[in-house]
Amino acid sequence: MAHPPIMLTTDFGLSDPYAGIMKGVVLSINPDAILIDITHQIQPQNIRQGSFVLAASHRFFPESSIHVAVVDPGVGTDRRAVLLVTPTASFLAPDNGLLSGVLGDYLDTPPLNAERVNLPSSLTAYHLTNGEYWLHPVSNTFHGRDIFAPVAAHLSLGVPPTSLGKPIQDLVWLPTPKQIQERDYILGEVIYADHYGNLVTNIPVSELADAAKIMVEINGRHIQGLSQTFQSPENNNEEGLLALGGSLGFLEIAVQNGSAALVLNAGPGEKVRVSFNLP
Repeated sequence: MAHPPIMLTTDFGLSDPYAGIMKGVVLSINPDAILIDITHQIQPQNIRQGSFVLAASHRFFPESSIHVAVVDPGVGTDRRAVLLVTPTASFLAPDNGLLSGVLGDYLDTPPLNAERVNLPSSLTAYHLTNGEYWLHPVSNTFHGRDIFAPVAAHLSLGVPPTSLGKPIQDLVWLPTPKQIQERDYILGEVIYADHYGNLVTNIPVSELADAAKIMVEINGRHIQGLSQTFQSPENNNEEGLLALGGSLGFLEIAVQNGSAALVLNAGPGEKVRVSFNLP
């Protein structure tokens, strides 16, 4: 049976050697490992963006995949390094809220203000405490290399989660901001800007039924209706602005052949209002 693939999601960027070193550690332990980069372009220290991207992406990978997610401003502190095991995948990450998006899929009622949440019965988690499966000496600033990468490699070779650390019953909770829905509008916000400058919001496209009767407002601009593609011939909005359902299932703001982030001078946290049932 083939080893489960290992996916990497970090804020390390691509100009430094950090992501490559993590891969080297994995391959030194499991030369047959299958490594896939989801992204290394999470905004530095942006835990919420990392959580959103991980939650939106992991469902597209094979069952039993191993996800290594490192957005870790608290590296070297007393924050826990953890393994979360779901019915479909395993997730290695710092316990700082980075796993909230994945965890939220299994909660009947995700809490709004809690700092920690108890795990439902369908999930198990472990505090990574067994240094036998780490790289030594352990750096205070690079647990991606010294803890998460080697543990992922050993996990891919069949080491059971129970050998990696102690069972835990809760995780830090840092949910994606929740959209506010009223009778005739939804108020959400931009979660992140992608490589093209498209602004990805937290508003599910499934909540936007009648595309023709929608007005999207952002940073003083108004966008009429939802477009089907990035090259919408019927788009008459100022500066080529358009709104559409993105591939991750959320409303996105874009510009034809341009960057909405630059045109609107907008980024994470920018409020987005969608009015519907317009005449």
